[in-house]
Amino acid sequence: MMHRPDPELQRLPPHSVQEGASDARPGGALGVKLAIAAAALLASGALATHNFYGSDHKTTPAQSAQIANQTPAAPHQAIHAAAQFAMIAPENAARALQKSRFSQDQRAQILAAVKRRDVRLVEMPVADASGQVGQAVSISSAGITQTVVLTGKLQSVLLPIRNAGEVTVTPVTQPRTGGLQTGVLTALGPEVLPTLSSLAQQIILDVIVQ
Repeated sequence: MMHRPDPELQRLPPHSVQEGASDARPGGALGVKLAIAAAALLASGALATHNFYGSDHKTTPAQSAQIANQTPAAPHQAIHAAAQFAMIAPENAARALQKSRFSQDQRAQILAAVKRRDVRLVEMPVADASGQVGQAVSISSAGITQTVVLTGKLQSVLLPIRNAGEVTVTPVTQPRTGGLQTGVLTALGPEVLPTLSSLAQQIILDVIVQ
């Protein structure tokens, strides 16, 4: 039986990075660090998932206080990237939403929009590619924002996507030294988003729904 090597976590290249954000460009020293960290996570199973919809991570009171005490600057440095995600079939949307982090009202609104075909529902599992715990990001799509405290394990994030799908990822807590390295599981496999090194940066992810 032939041995198949584990897939490597790929670096998502930014479409455009403003001056001062050179750390986010692929091919540099940081890109090598990300590849090594991602390979370690993948080998340990931290970036392995089988189409789950819930999250076993709960925000602690200390983490909530840390998030509340942050005063993020208005994002003014946009880093563009693109990713592909598989659509959750409309007949499975209600079950997926029941296990999501959305409120009851949001679930009802999203489900109604799915039935009207105004949005498509996708899953974007996210993790801290460094394997550490505690960095928080806000993830916004179709006018809805979710705050996620990252860990080294993938957490499911459901996203309603309009036809021209854009998802923004913004740091809520100050990125640690070396920057925030967010891993996501896409339809093409695990990827690493461009690095966020300050509260004044934001990733704009152009989403293609399969």
